[in-house]
Amino acid sequence: MGDVVLLVPVVRSLVQTHPDVEVTVVTRPKFASFFTDIERVIPFPADVDHTYNGVLGMRDLFKALLKRSSYDVVIDAHDHIRTMVLRTLFRVFATKVIVFDKGRREKKMRTRLKDKVTTPLPHTVERYRLAFEKAGFNFEIQSPPYLPVSETIRQETSQWLDSKALKKEGGEKWIGIAPFAMHISKIWPLENYVDVIAKLTDDGNIKVFLFGGGAKEINVFSSWVEKFPSQCVMVAGELKLKHELALMQKLDAMLCVDSSNMHLAALVGVPVVSVWGGTHTDVGFGPFGGGPKKIIEISRDELPCRPCSVYGRENCFRGDFACLNRITSSTVANEVMDTLNQPLKNI
Repeated sequence: MGDVVLLVPVVRSLVQTHPDVEVTVVTRPKFASFFTDIERVIPFPADVDHTYNGVLGMRDLFKALLKRSSYDVVIDAHDHIRTMVLRTLFRVFATKVIVFDKGRREKKMRTRLKDKVTTPLPHTVERYRLAFEKAGFNFEIQSPPYLPVSETIRQETSQWLDSKALKKEGGEKWIGIAPFAMHISKIWPLENYVDVIAKLTDDGNIKVFLFGGGAKEINVFSSWVEKFPSQCVMVAGELKLKHELALMQKLDAMLCVDSSNMHLAALVGVPVVSVWGGTHTDVGFGPFGGGPKKIIEISRDELPCRPCSVYGRENCFRGDFACLNRITSSTVANEVMDTLNQPLKNI
């Protein structure tokens, strides 16, 4: 999801700069909603796991796209085996194709254990923009908002909050927590969050909203809600993605890891406090957006093995995930409270 959502500010900036351009975005059905409210951008939901699975599925997807429209240029913004097949079909039929530079070689140099290169790489948003520039469309990334939410979605989200008797009053602060990611090397120990929530909610003026998805994550959140019934609010499993974005816009901060929820929060302009372990912002996937951003991490002076991966991994060069385990709950809670411009009472 993170790769897809980072394409949104680029596509939005493209059509804002070039009023004669229409864009068809081919993406998984669950990500199509990111592009539905952008003028002259048409999402094409492609179920590549079932309807368009495999090489024959790519052939069928190619035919479906040709029935929809003709294209002056096709930009492969994924460079995956599926898109390689699809772009080859377009080339055979004489359509101009541009492939964005994923920077695999440069990223490998920054994640290897020995002789690591540490100079920062371009952000993924910039890599996408350069692909469009190569296709002949010059533009700069426009100012936020990047993920606007319709008034209908806002109202429905407000109705959900009303049903939970949730309303900001008396200077109360709302914080989102999104602790999960796809890979272990990106997940700060879950038991630490209990201590963080206790520290943050000590004065009773902070409400915590729990973002995630799936039965396993909801089970973890349920235990936190049970422990802090008046402070924690379950969002996972309660709202659709667009409604989650509307709720995020009401937050005063989002505590997260290197994950899709981090990107979503940053793109809607929420102040982000993000805990990073085996990955690193210098590889090009840091939070992108208009709000304040704080990265909590162990320095490479202390752990020169960082980063060990671009997207995350399930094991650790050292075997102890020190990049995550050395970050204390007090450090995290202090950074969140600093973002809120409030002192932390319970250390």
